[in-house]
Amino acid sequence: MAKQTFVGFEMDAVSIRGARLSVEQPKGRGARPQWKLLSADEVTGDFFEDARAVAALKALREKLDVGMGDRVSICLSGKQVYAVQMDVRRLPDDEMAGMLKLELRKTMPFETSSATFDYQFLPAGGERPKDAGVPVLVSAAANSYINRYVQVYERAGLRPYHVGILPITIANAFWASLGSVVVKPEDAYVILHVGSDVCTLVIDGDRSPFFNRTFSFNIGEAIGSTAGKGDNAISDILLQMNILSNEITKSVTYYKNTHQGGTISAITVLGNHASHPAFDALGKKMGYEVRTIKTASKVSAAKPPEAGKFDLAIALAMQAA
Repeated sequence: MAKQTFVGFEMDAVSIRGARLSVEQPKGRGARPQWKLLSADEVTGDFFEDARAVAALKALREKLDVGMGDRVSICLSGKQVYAVQMDVRRLPDDEMAGMLKLELRKTMPFETSSATFDYQFLPAGGERPKDAGVPVLVSAAANSYINRYVQVYERAGLRPYHVGILPITIANAFWASLGSVVVKPEDAYVILHVGSDVCTLVIDGDRSPFFNRTFSFNIGEAIGSTAGKGDNAISDILLQMNILSNEITKSVTYYKNTHQGGTISAITVLGNHASHPAFDALGKKMGYEVRTIKTASKVSAAKPPEAGKFDLAIALAMQAA
């Protein structure tokens, strides 16, 4: 019998990245699954039009050698997706969705009546007032948006088994990168996903509420504009990255003031140019250690992929298991 394989796809307006993995389930009690990276690749271009995205996905499907039996996981991002942590009164499953819709109408930027929701209860942790409710992480996406992207993948010969949204997938990639590392309950973790023209910031922790925010920033443009400048390139990039440092600082300050979250000492980066030395310089300027995510290091691979580049796709593939 053929071994089950899992595929994750990350798509934005100018790039599509995919990773195909296999897994060996543990035999001993407490053993962890053993993941293996079979292939990882990227197609770049202009994917604002669905027809171009379909063609690129077909090409990437062949590069990755995706089979009909592979479980495919995809990720949605943009203004038509939403994720938030809130405290709610725990209700039976058949009543939770209706209650969450009523709560989310107050904050969600699109219509709740035409959206699909998912939720998971989180460990309460610590002492909580009896009337505080229980923490729940809620994700939502507009139905029309889900249908559009699922159809794009289906036209490319791919049938999504799992559909996630970007902020939660970023958090999952980070937690997968830690493996068996024991985290400090008092710590909060800042994760920065650098996309083609937007960045998504996620803050999460064992006892710190989940928070996410998206802002515009074109890292490729900042790095490309300094090509050929030699030793001056990093300082020139930093000047253009002021917007990035300002947005991160504002987000962390808001988080600390609003949620009384845990101690923050580092920023973990994934996505476009995640391993570029400009991020180390940015961290020193802001007073944080900057780390490149290591999800890819948790899977065995004949040729390890570039740090940070395919980690989100790898995490997506894991979610399809």
